[in-house]
Amino acid sequence: MSNDIYCDEILNGLLPVKKVIETERVLAFYHTRPKFEAHIVVIPKKHIPSLIEYDEQRRKF
Repeated sequence: MSNDIYCDEILNGLLPVKKVIETERVLAFYHTRPKFEAHIVVIPKKHIPSLIEYDEQRRKF
């Protein structure tokens, strides 16, 4: 495991979430501990270790 709750638990189905939409590349779901009335999280299905490095990786995504 990479110690990444999104990749390790949510995308692998270990932590159930209420899905909004799921495509080949992304998953959108209602946050498990919302801070707002509508708190939706959208994550890529490919692990991105750092947003700083994302610009370099986005050509591969």
